[in-house]
Amino acid sequence: MITRKSRQRKRIALSSMGILVAIIFVSIAHAQQPVDITDVWLAKANVLSESKELVLLSSEVWGITSSDNKIFDNMTSHCVAMRKVVDGKPQKSLLYSKFMDNDGDYFLLETVGEEAPQGTWTFLGGTGKWKGIKGGGKAWWTARVKSQMPDAMQGRLRMTGTFELPK
Repeated sequence: MITRKSRQRKRIALSSMGILVAIIFVSIAHAQQPVDITDVWLAKANVLSESKELVLLSSEVWGITSSDNKIFDNMTSHCVAMRKVVDGKPQKSLLYSKFMDNDGDYFLLETVGEEAPQGTWTFLGGTGKWKGIKGGGKAWWTARVKSQMPDAMQGRLRMTGTFELPK
């Protein structure tokens, strides 16, 4: 026979499990998520100084992303970069990027490279759904090809890492 007390205990147990499941779901939903982006880009280079020993250049870069994670798929990218090459070897690069989705919301990144074509990137912030984004990862070129445009470069970049949005 089921008593009033046992029904009450059952309700409390079920309620507690429901609350626990909700807490776990919210924690997972706001935990770090993976980033895996491919960005196909075109860059226009501006040489500040060029000699056999030292090359300093800036570039403006535009691209479009593809990603299995739909929130990063089909975004546009716009970046500005500074690079230093000593004796033909890439030394340092600094890149600031804006990735914008189809709603007009965007996030900003900083990428620091010791030896181009690879670097470490960090989220700087964002707008709309990207507001408060945090995280970072690694980036590297997977292709660089001869552009048909003078003073331009084209290629493909891969970015992996993690991100987290505020609760």
